[in-house]
Amino acid sequence: MPDAEFLPALRHVDIVPLQDAGDEPRFALVDRSGFSPHTLALSPAGYFILAHLDGRHSVERIQDVFLRELGVRIEAEPIRELVEALDANLMLETPRFEAAYAERLAAYRAAGVRDNRARYPDGGALRGQLRTLLESGSADGLTDVSGLVAPHLDYERGGPAYADAYATLARTPWADRFVILGTNHFGRGQGTVATTADFETPLGRVETDADFIAGLESDLGASLRAFELDHVGEHSIELQVHMLQVLAGGRPMRIVPLLCPYPCGPTGTVPPDGHGPDLRHVAEALARRIAADGSRRTVLIAGADLSHVGKHFGDAHPRTPESLRAIEHADRLLLELVARSELERFLDVIRGASNATRVCSAGCLFALRHALRGRPARLLRYHQATNHEADMHVTCAALAIL
Repeated sequence: MPDAEFLPALRHVDIVPLQDAGDEPRFALVDRSGFSPHTLALSPAGYFILAHLDGRHSVERIQDVFLRELGVRIEAEPIRELVEALDANLMLETPRFEAAYAERLAAYRAAGVRDNRARYPDGGALRGQLRTLLESGSADGLTDVSGLVAPHLDYERGGPAYADAYATLARTPWADRFVILGTNHFGRGQGTVATTADFETPLGRVETDADFIAGLESDLGASLRAFELDHVGEHSIELQVHMLQVLAGGRPMRIVPLLCPYPCGPTGTVPPDGHGPDLRHVAEALARRIAADGSRRTVLIAGADLSHVGKHFGDAHPRTPESLRAIEHADRLLLELVARSELERFLDVIRGASNATRVCSAGCLFALRHALRGRPARLLRYHQATNHEADMHVTCAALAIL
């Protein structure tokens, strides 16, 4: 690779400071999507190089910037070696990665199943855990729901909100179909992403409603499955599937899994890369298709967390009880806006604060409420999962739409 050529761009991966790295700070490069199974360690110089792998820097340009900003000229060879190591580990946007991606996508589609059993306890243990969780829930007395908000936090931390959400759902008529809207935390897709693969979990196999997804794509005039591998490593939908499997008790059901993008950036609900339909149009198409299929009862579920605060998430100062009360006030405002279907203001509030509390599920909350806009809503529970020792706090809620 000539030194004057632009180097490939880094994929969407995380850079994590290593806690026990000695005198010199070191970093770990982690692919949260699970596509690259390896974690790479980085020196401060490697971190600097990484920050300039944006598809617009050559080896020579990185050398120049290194000299200008750090006062030292780095040799070309370490830059090339790091780029080669990253490429070998499928962490760059290169032909090697694209070939590997295409191969895995073809295998995933041929298998027709998304299998998450290795990530959870065996079926008996998981079923027992979730039954105990449901028994602790407080049902609101609602006799019907068309939509539900539940966490996608792990069951231990998000338990109170899961319990109330699904205890309420358990007391309403069973649905033939559940449209589950998740958060695309680490995937490639910048728009709505569907998969037609069935979900194999420790509790059994759940069929995906491929015909519904095909109809939705036809209505939108666009495929939603170009990046369906995003579903493989994503947890926000499978956590709802487990809860539904326990509630089902052998009753038939199908799911429609849809990962939603972040709608508070410069392009709003339109995918930033211009590929795929507007999230607003997806929600409207969902509403039309559900209404047209009156023979089947459908419930929409958003697997949504709210704020992520504390030094663990990058805050400069530890969170105090007072600051967590302020977070609750801000979260409850957002939930009130969702409940009232004031979705433009909902997005504006998050955008206006530059999402300072790292609300991660604005997309699926927007899509759920826009599809069911105007219907009454009721907040069932607000919950903060706090860990003061680690200064890691995540908030969530249970909310029903009637």
